[in-house]
Amino acid sequence: MARILLVDDEPMVLNALKRILHSRGYELFAATTSEEALDFLQKSVIDVIICDQNMPGMLGIDLLKRSREEYPDAVRILITGSSDINVAISAINEGSIYYYLAKPWENEEVISVVEKALADKPKHFYPERKMEQEIKKIPVWEDETIILIDLSEVIYLTAAEGDVFVITEKGKYQSPDSLNSWEKKLGSGSFFRCHRSYIVNINKIEKISPWFNSAYNLKLKDTKETIPVSRNSTKKLKNLFGL
Repeated sequence: MARILLVDDEPMVLNALKRILHSRGYELFAATTSEEALDFLQKSVIDVIICDQNMPGMLGIDLLKRSREEYPDAVRILITGSSDINVAISAINEGSIYYYLAKPWENEEVISVVEKALADKPKHFYPERKMEQEIKKIPVWEDETIILIDLSEVIYLTAAEGDVFVITEKGKYQSPDSLNSWEKKLGSGSFFRCHRSYIVNINKIEKISPWFNSAYNLKLKDTKETIPVSRNSTKKLKNLFGL
């Protein structure tokens, strides 16, 4: 039986979450302060922590960061208001949380998120490990909603007119992070910064064609667009494939 800790200073919110999750057979615990939640975590093993952002004393994101350091096996879910969207984005990027629930939530969404969190828990990555080896999903925008997409589905990332877009097998999404930030987070494993405006998934490269002035073009799987490789990146490209 999964053990879930609910943290909110409003009893009505706690009772609402309990009603939603009780029918699923989970073992539920509640805390109305961050201190109470941390004290509980010291004494008990918890599978999922669901915490409101606007907690008095210690904000929800800070509580979840603290729990990540001391209790990394617990999957962390943040509840936010619409005004806290940037907080949620930052928390996902930093690895503090697995997912966020926006108020007002849909009951089916709460159930779905918890079930998926528990299903993913054995392979859940934790930030203290090397990100380029462990990162599985990345946050992107779809309208005003943050969704998580599998890293393996990413074809390339590109910057245009100050915005960064993630191109995947399923579509094009906007990212809140800069291309430089993505380069650092993705590391040098499966992704290659081939141009100041492009990072490509190495596993998606199908064809390398000479361009001009010792530069190259890349043909990637699942897209018709040709990606340029700058002269400064050609040496690294050749080293990648032993050319």
